[in-house]
Amino acid sequence: MPRVLDGFRGEPPLLTFGVSFALFSSFGQTFLISLFLPSFVATFSLTDGTFGALYSGATLVSAMILPWAGQRLDHMRLTRFSLAVVLLMVTSALTLAAATHVALLGVALVGLRLAGQGLSGHTAYTVMARYGGARRGRALSIASLGFPAGEAVLPVLTALAIPAFGWRRTWLLFAAVAVVVFLPSFMASLKRSGIEVDPRRLGASPREPMTGLDPSSGDWTRAAVLRDRRFRLALPAALLPAFWMTGILLYQTRIAGIKGWSVTLIASAFVGFALSRVAFALVAGRLIDRLTARAAYPFVILPMAFALLLPVLTDAAWAAYGMMAGLGMTIGLAEPVRSSLWAELYGVRHLGAIKAMIASFGVVGAAGSPVLIGFALDAGVGIDHILTLGIVTTVAGVLLALRMGSAD
Repeated sequence: MPRVLDGFRGEPPLLTFGVSFALFSSFGQTFLISLFLPSFVATFSLTDGTFGALYSGATLVSAMILPWAGQRLDHMRLTRFSLAVVLLMVTSALTLAAATHVALLGVALVGLRLAGQGLSGHTAYTVMARYGGARRGRALSIASLGFPAGEAVLPVLTALAIPAFGWRRTWLLFAAVAVVVFLPSFMASLKRSGIEVDPRRLGASPREPMTGLDPSSGDWTRAAVLRDRRFRLALPAALLPAFWMTGILLYQTRIAGIKGWSVTLIASAFVGFALSRVAFALVAGRLIDRLTARAAYPFVILPMAFALLLPVLTDAAWAAYGMMAGLGMTIGLAEPVRSSLWAELYGVRHLGAIKAMIASFGVVGAAGSPVLIGFALDAGVGIDHILTLGIVTTVAGVLLALRMGSAD
């Protein structure tokens, strides 16, 4: 870890901000919300399929809002933007805790998905990619450690809190933690950085964080990016991890039942997911800084294909650990490499808008798998057939990304 931090001795507050915001995103991520699935199904009289449709609908609505909300990061001071994201998360958690009708459940899920999966991760990665400069890869790797930290700690705490306090009070607890712990942490980190991070001043101040930023590296707009053939070839590999992992994590308890795995086994396998994600996030930073994100990008989702193959081949308990470790490997590699790729190809001036657009595509993709898997399970489709489809589409995404180099 000390070598990973080389070159960042003067900027720990901003790195702390990135890690904290990545961790904060956990409250709106599928892996945490899925733990409440039995409670939601029982309380609101839902089936796997109907909840999957509701969850997908909420995710789609958040995806429609995300491009507009995310691009505000190019125009607002970071303190104000951070406060808005936290308030949205807190309001959504309180709404969910008080929900007595399925409509309120849907509204709360929209807010949680927008603030968590959408804006929190978007903020962490955009700030690191924008201000990381020549050390962008390592900055993104460090920030990404917040995601596995949440995955390793929060599921265990949540599994203990739900039976102890009830699912509604657990969401009240989440809201309190956001206000008492995370909000002061964000504001203190930005204050200690010694500068108000204002994207309108890119390159204008000698005290700009993480020097090495090259404002002339590109000024691509969203419209120009959409017309770029390289982007269209890279997009499937960017969307596939969110698509398949959202569905698999949402229905992890159902998959465990089909495979004969206990819930305890799946929970322990999640530790492997988190550890693998940490290890390969650090590897990703080195790859980016030494090889460039463009060179590494086509291969980062390949571990997901092997991860999905294991439970198809066997129902043995070790397959659960292998699957989760492989999925963690893909996420650990993909998120830093993907964020750095957009900065390498398209510059940082409009990076907030570009990443918000791409994130909205990812949210739309993530919305598809709960419907697909939920209704497929309701219809009696075998889980092995679903996982095989995941393998085929992942390999196709790798092949398309490989063609990106010939699209200049």
